[in-house]
Formats: sequence, structure tokens, C-alpha cells
Amino acid sequence: MMLEIKFGENSFVIDVDPRFERAMQGKIPFTTTLNVWKEEVYFEIPIEFDTSGLKDHIRVESGKLYYWPPGKGFCVFYGFSQPYSPVYSIGSYVGVLDKLRTIEDGVKATVQVHKPTEVYGGIISKLESMGFKASTPLYEGEQVIESFGFIEGRRVSLRLYVEDYGIHLEGEPFFPHNYSPSTLRLVGELAALLSGEKYVRLDLNENRWVTITGYVKNLSDLEEAIRELGEAYCRITRKSTKRRIRPL
Repeated sequence: MMLEIKFGENSFVIDVDPRFERAMQGKIPFTTTLNVWKEEVYFEIPIEFDTSGLKDHIRVESGKLYYWPPGKGFCVFYGFSQPYSPVYSIGSYVGVLDKLRTIEDGVKATVQVHKPTEVYGGIISKLESMGFKASTPLYEGEQVIESFGFIEGRRVSLRLYVEDYGIHLEGEPFFPHNYSPSTLRLVGELAALLSGEKYVRLDLNENRWVTITGYVKNLSDLEEAIRELGEAYCRITRKSTKRRIRPL
């Protein structure tokens, strides 16, 4: 079950494992408060999940959805921080995690069932045929496509902006840009690494974080562009492991 968490002119989507759907029946929609702790967004839910038979975790992965029993909370981690006490893996965050970094502690939100808009049905079908999960949350008042899948065993997420003149792709950001010599040298190395690509390039997002973006004019080119972005992301993250630089 996909749930959309709406706050102001923005929203994000989580995909909850089907085994918990029965527990959520009759409890959605509901209002809650988004809390920020370290590099985690969590919120209380009006449901107490039965975690018997589930493995608890004290180490978590960015992009996964977890349940924290003491606070009856849904938790999404978007960086390096780890849970205060054991949590249980119950689903995934659908899309680019950098949106969570912009959430302010204490924001009121509404949680409702999410269904991707039919307007983007062709693109959603294309993504799903590639093994990606896709959603259509709000980004600053406009619907965009948020998606994630796995390429070379790595989580690859992307945001798609559909315009009259084509489709803009944006991947998970790596690090904030600045003009220090070390950052400029690294940016130059990474840009050169992607200089031969057909659709994608190293770029900045609107918050001035270094990321991969791309563009296609026609839907027929989208699958190739997504694969190119995913493979480029994997190359950079492999390189960043050696340089101790990681996404977000």
C-alpha cells in the first residue's frame, strides 16, 4: 500500500509492505506531526503493529521505511544517522530522499492512500516495466514523478519533471557544492567521468547540491536515459567509496 504524506505544498510517498494493510484498514486518512531527528523523519501513526516474528535492527539503510514501537512511529532515514533504539523494516520510501532534508521539525501533515495520477500513466508503466516503484507526489505545489529501483545492487532514485518540451530527470544528490579547491577538483573529476554520456551530466539541483540530471525529448528515449543515469550514479558512488564521499 502506498501512502502519501502531505505537508503544505509538498508531499512524499512511502510503500508499506502488504502484510500490514489489514492493520491499517479504517485508520487512514489521519493527521500527524513530522518530527526531525538527526537525519531521520518520523511521525506517529494511530496503529500499533504486531512485530512478533520480525527482525529488529539497530543499523538501518537510507530509503527504507521502519516502524519504531515505543512511539508507534513510521521512520525514514535519509543519511548516516542510526535509530535511537531497535526498529523494524516495513517498507520503502518512493523517490529522491533529499526532499526529507528540507522538512522542518513539527510540521503538521495528513497521511492518505496514494494513487499515481493517470496523466503520467505512460511514464509510470515504463518505470514499472523496468522494476522501479513510482509515485506522483507534490513538489512545491506541482505534481512530479518520484521513483526508485535497483541497478547493480544499488538503490537508484530519481525525480522526473514532465514539461511540454520533454522530460527532465534528476537523481539523488551527492554533496553540497562550494568553491573550495578540494570540492572544485572533485566536481571536475566527476564531470569528466560522465562527459561521454548521451542523456545525463553532472549538475546542481535547486538547493545547490551536486547531482546527476538528464533530459529526453521523447518517451521512447526514457528507458535508455534512466539506465544511463542509474549506471552513472553507480560509477560515482563506487568512486565516492574510495574518496569517502557518499550521497546525502
